[in-house]
Amino acid sequence: MRLAWSNRAKDDLKALRQYSIERWGRVIAQRYLEDVRDAAKATASDPRRSRRLRGDFHIVRVRSHALILNIDPIADRLTIARVLHSAMDLERHLP
Repeated sequence: MRLAWSNRAKDDLKALRQYSIERWGRVIAQRYLEDVRDAAKATASDPRRSRRLRGDFHIVRVRSHALILNIDPIADRLTIARVLHSAMDLERHLP
């Protein structure tokens, strides 16, 4: 499947990057973001890695974060809708 990122997910990644740099430094932040991107790519290649969350939304856990995604088999596209910290109320932040 093709992988796409929503604008909200891109904003989430930017905020995650900034927070991680401030908290742990550039090297650790870069590794963390690579893990998030790798998980997104792996899920796009095998959507069965995700579990259904609600409606059309699925979830994949990556370290302390959750990728909220939408799988569109007709368009052959997996869209990352949000990148949220696991401590957040995920339902509240669904698009």
